[in-house]
Amino acid sequence: MKKILNFLIGVGLLGGVYSCQETFLQKPDTSGTVNLDKVYSSALNAKAALLYCYRNVLIQGWPGGIGIGHGALASISGERYRGYNWHGTYTIANAGLTPNGTDGSDGGADNFGTNWTCIRSCFLVYQNIDKVPDMDANTKATIKAECKGLIAYRYMNMFFRYGGVPIVTKAFDPSDNLNIKRATLQETLDYTLKLCDEAIAGLPEKWTEDQTGRLTKGAVMAMKSKLLMFAARPLFNSATPYLDFGSNNNLICFGNADPERWKTAIDANEAVLTWAATNGYKLINTGAAGAGNPNPNAGDDYGTACSTPGNPEVILAFKWDNASSGNFFIFYYLNTSPYWSNSRYDTDQVGLLSNFLSNYWRNDGKDESWPSADSIGARKAADWIARVNRLEPRFLIDNNVPGVGSKSNPGDNNWNNVGWGRTLGNFTTSAYPASGGNGRGCGNPTKFYYHAYSRTWFEAPLFRMAEIYLNLAEAYNEYGNTTKALENLNYVHNRAGLPAITETDKVKLRAIIQREWAVEYYNESHRYYDVKHWKLSDIGNGIIGGQMREMTWQCASSNQNLAANEYYYWDTKSYVAFWSAKMFLEPIPQSEINKGILIQNPGY
Repeated sequence: MKKILNFLIGVGLLGGVYSCQETFLQKPDTSGTVNLDKVYSSALNAKAALLYCYRNVLIQGWPGGIGIGHGALASISGERYRGYNWHGTYTIANAGLTPNGTDGSDGGADNFGTNWTCIRSCFLVYQNIDKVPDMDANTKATIKAECKGLIAYRYMNMFFRYGGVPIVTKAFDPSDNLNIKRATLQETLDYTLKLCDEAIAGLPEKWTEDQTGRLTKGAVMAMKSKLLMFAARPLFNSATPYLDFGSNNNLICFGNADPERWKTAIDANEAVLTWAATNGYKLINTGAAGAGNPNPNAGDDYGTACSTPGNPEVILAFKWDNASSGNFFIFYYLNTSPYWSNSRYDTDQVGLLSNFLSNYWRNDGKDESWPSADSIGARKAADWIARVNRLEPRFLIDNNVPGVGSKSNPGDNNWNNVGWGRTLGNFTTSAYPASGGNGRGCGNPTKFYYHAYSRTWFEAPLFRMAEIYLNLAEAYNEYGNTTKALENLNYVHNRAGLPAITETDKVKLRAIIQREWAVEYYNESHRYYDVKHWKLSDIGNGIIGGQMREMTWQCASSNQNLAANEYYYWDTKSYVAFWSAKMFLEPIPQSEINKGILIQNPGY
């Protein structure tokens, strides 16, 4: 879809003509600037309008998605450091979510108003595409299905962010009643499922090579499967909500704990596997080790799945393949190499936290032992290097590590410690237990850039096949079928080069599956919402909230990244992040609440 989006840069400004940057419950533009006849006078213009929708809908949750202005969700989910003090992630980590917004968001970690702008844009295409004179009926029908799929994508994301939200079924006219209240959680789920099913019915199985990146049946089936997973998880699938909301409990809770919701999710995910098998999508495992055996090509396969554009594991990606995107933050906070021409100095504050480090397994499948921030004494740097080198392959694909480097771009010192333009650890020549600063953690992220070398852009994976297998592992375990849970879990775990998991206790297996989610989807904008919907008991104790930790090194004053110049390392307490039960769901912007129509989520 790179060619498509470059085309969009040239003519997609037409989308700005009709997309009306209003927030929800404001009247649509009637100033005369919206010229629908011009937009839909040709297939060229109409397709540009559709691609404008793709550009704005699918970036949600990623840097630059008009939510948090600086940083990524991983910086508020205990994966990486919170960022600098002007970053939205820093503010949220320090003080929690707020309905008044921060750093570009209009509330919380999302942008509530942008959801409605995107939905309106999609409905305008849907409602006007039949006017295009030089477009055949089949193409028009497909575009309508795409619009419904894109609207469903935003509703899916709002569902697990906010709970029940207003149901909008068209682009508003000036005469329409805009006083639309929040629908119940069940009504929001049902409407989103309806949109998904209607989109699936009208979408193609696949696109030609020059059209990849557009929605297929399988992409929306994956969307539907994710939606149903969040419906089945304990935050919503409960008799009582996370906070009492009185007569409004049905906005944030189903009111019963129904195990059949897991069965519904299983069926949806199995359907994705069936579709994938006939359309060339698969979990990449070139080692052909099979279930139960470690994949000898684990690093290469995982790196390819996360980073290589157009690989067969990615069902849908956000394809904005432009190396000169100016202030396009999706690259700023996920590419920390000197190849990034803007030299964003604030990307040295996104280091891996010690809290998250312990999620990675050793390559023999056992847990690694790391120093405690409360322990006495430091360990020699050689101990650090030895422990890092026996971690599973995903670790050095995901991170550029002091003294070791990364296996993401071998042979390129711009992606490794030698020649690196920024220090990676909290290096200090002072004595233990002092810290030499904050933010650089245990290493800088390199995920999404496996064998990218000088390429600065990446295609953010929205749905990978690994997600479907982990969905099934989680759902089968919760439904009481540990055999099928292990089968699906081990597809991902073995692909990562690790020996098979054999645990059959449901509670213990649940924790292992959640850990696999954490590692496989590190830095992919998943964990922030996953841990909330799992209602993890320790969410406020080192995950979203609680004590955050970073490794510190004592080393030589020059060439601090080199193994020979590192002497000792230890774990240090970095900062305490904020957590409150109200944060299980995002706040609705106070500006919307003040209009007297919508009800705020509890606690805000």
